[in-house]
Amino acid sequence: MAQFDRQVQTALKLIAKNGQAVKWRVVRDEPPVDASQPWKPTNDATPVEKDVSICFLTVDRMTFETLSFMNGGEVPTGAVLGYMGAVDFEPSLKDVVIRDGKELRLENIDVLSPNGQTMLYTVVFKG
Repeated sequence: MAQFDRQVQTALKLIAKNGQAVKWRVVRDEPPVDASQPWKPTNDATPVEKDVSICFLTVDRMTFETLSFMNGGEVPTGAVLGYMGAVDFEPSLKDVVIRDGKELRLENIDVLSPNGQTMLYTVVFKG
C-alpha cells in the first residue's frame, strides 16, 4: 500500500463526480520501418483510446497567471484547464482528448506526484 492511496482515491472520486467522461487518445510512434535507419519516418502512429474522467475549468485571470508562472511561458487565450486523476498510462503532449466529439490538443501536462506516486494531472488544452 502506497503512502497517498487515500488521497489518490479521493481525487478520482471528486473528478468522477464533478468531471466529464471523455476519450483520451494515446498516440505512440511505431518503431522505425528499418531498425538500421532510425532517423527515417515511421508508419503512422497507432492510437489507443482510453476512457477517462476530466474536470474541465475555464482559465480565469488568477489561474492564467499561476499557470504562466508555473510553466515559465504563456498560456494561450481561451485555453481550457482540466484535472485528471491517476491513470494506467503515461500521458503525452502528442495525445488528444475527445470531448463531445471534438478533438482537444494538449498544450501542457503537469503531474502532482509526491514521493513518485502519481496523484493528479493538470492539463492545459490549446485554445
